[in-house]
Amino acid sequence: FFSRCTCVRHQNRAHFPSHGFFMGGMDPTLTQSAVHKRELLGQTQSKAQELLSNLDLARKQKIGNERLKGMCLDNEELMQKLHRQTHTAKSKQEILRLHKKAGELLRDFEQGINYKQLTKFNVVRYMSGCNQEMGIKELIKPESQPDPLECQKVLQTLRSMRGLGDSAEPFNAVVDFGCKLMEKVLDLLQSSNMNSREWAQVMAPLLVLLKDVMHASPIENCLIGPEEDVKRMKFNIEECSQQQAQAISEGEMKEAEAIYYQKIQMQETASQLIKKKLAVLEEEENNAFKIPLKRVHECHNRANFDISTVLKNHDKVKKRAEQDLHNLVTELEKVNLEDYNATKGFSEEREASNQALKENQQRQEACWTKMEELEQELISLGNFRYEEIKKRAKALERNEKRIVEYQHFLEFVNQHKQLLQLTIKNCELAEEITDTVDEFISSGCNAIERRMRDVEKEIEAKKIEVHEEYLDSFRSMYLTIGDLHYKKERNMEELDKKIQLAHIQQEFAMETFNPKAKEWSQQKKQLNSERKAMEDQIGELRGRANLYIEWFGPTEKALIEAGKDFKHPVEELQETNASRANKLVEYHDLMTRQEDDEAEYAAELAEIERLRALTASQELARLPAPADGPSGTSPTFGSVRGTPHSLSGSMSSSFR
Repeated sequence: FFSRCTCVRHQNRAHFPSHGFFMGGMDPTLTQSAVHKRELLGQTQSKAQELLSNLDLARKQKIGNERLKGMCLDNEELMQKLHRQTHTAKSKQEILRLHKKAGELLRDFEQGINYKQLTKFNVVRYMSGCNQEMGIKELIKPESQPDPLECQKVLQTLRSMRGLGDSAEPFNAVVDFGCKLMEKVLDLLQSSNMNSREWAQVMAPLLVLLKDVMHASPIENCLIGPEEDVKRMKFNIEECSQQQAQAISEGEMKEAEAIYYQKIQMQETASQLIKKKLAVLEEEENNAFKIPLKRVHECHNRANFDISTVLKNHDKVKKRAEQDLHNLVTELEKVNLEDYNATKGFSEEREASNQALKENQQRQEACWTKMEELEQELISLGNFRYEEIKKRAKALERNEKRIVEYQHFLEFVNQHKQLLQLTIKNCELAEEITDTVDEFISSGCNAIERRMRDVEKEIEAKKIEVHEEYLDSFRSMYLTIGDLHYKKERNMEELDKKIQLAHIQQEFAMETFNPKAKEWSQQKKQLNSERKAMEDQIGELRGRANLYIEWFGPTEKALIEAGKDFKHPVEELQETNASRANKLVEYHDLMTRQEDDEAEYAAELAEIERLRALTASQELARLPAPADGPSGTSPTFGSVRGTPHSLSGSMSSSFR
């Protein structure tokens, strides 16, 4: 032990500098760890000094007990020696004096014997004897102070979080409720001897999650940029539509066709921008709903596990402490009964010893009158007394040791009983604190989950709005490209007719060896080239239309699932084309009637020409025969021939 204390002192001198704690005044640069080590060193030194003092007291007590016992036994030995000598009056007086002194020494021995320092206060033996499962280190000490610092930090964090963040308003009630529960936890901790760190660690993930959710930006903010882009593109499409209408009204069909393609390109861009809004909403749903909801579930599951662990640990400690307390009380009752019986037995034994000594004294007095006859008996009685005194000294030592052991045990019971009761009280307070923390965590997680559900509904509503907006964009885009496709197909039909007419003209020219057959052949090739280009354009438009329908698929599915009634743009285009076809049929009937009128006009004109020719021939027949001349003609033929021309001109003029 002394070598161990010396090593501790050398270690302390090596660890602490001369200008530090032991030289008066603490160095301000020492860290908290150094201060803690210094406190442990001070405690170790005080315990070492206490042990040294106890050892010194035990040594002195042992010397005192041995001195008292030796004096008593030495006197008895002297008496025994005198008993063996010749009994004279002087010896009798000496023996009487020694008897008196023996009584005083026996009383001093009985009153002065002490084994408090010689009998070690063995806590380990008492713990084992009382069946104590919990060690001293596991029990809560009365000098342990409550440490609510971590829960106070949680309360300060909750108070600072109130009203902070773009989405903080739905969680103000949860924060207020959490502050109220934390105040209750702090009140419970103040009446305990526990540290609040384990409950603060359980609540830490919830505080982080609550702070992140409260600082999340509103759903509308993520759509500001895309909505501005869509509005700008719709404005451009509207301007393009006005330019297209103006070009069509002025008959600039080439320009109108180019504007058609430009408008389709803008509509495609607007469609992609609207789809981008859906992508932004999907991302916002993932960031603002799915990930936080997953974190809520993980946080709640982890908190439930931690709370269950804390409750199990404290319940286990409580049950062990209650069992130890029960065992301690049982052992105390048993030891009290044993002490009562031992005290009663020692009292009876002492009375018996006093009675024996008294009888011994009386018999010695009688022996002095019969000294000669009873010398041997006196010697044996002296021996008996000597042995009885030795026996009594041993019994006295045993009883004193037992009394000290009993007092030590009572002291241990009082201390350990307080520790167990304090531990049980703190376990009960820990259960209540844990239940309060669990209530706060459950309410916080439920509030966050409800908020996430509201966010999900807002996102779904925004999605439906965007899908409806995309429906309008798709309708405009699909009807525009459908209009252009319809016109391209009509144009292609006209080209087919022109190609067929050119082919027929070429065949007629080839049959008559007309040189114009080459012109008709070149015209036919040019028309075929235009038809192929037109066919490619129609194919491209048809592919774009199919791509638009494919793009519209998710929006169509979402609107149907949402129960929104709408008319599909494909059906609208079919109805529009059917209406155009009906109008074209009406136009065709009107043109047919006009062609019939033109045929009647041509027949009337031919009849007029026939009548004009017939009239002219009849007038020539009525004229006299012409005179002979050198040229075989008459000067008046020309005037006669001119008559039909003037007649034809006048008739044609009147017809017109």
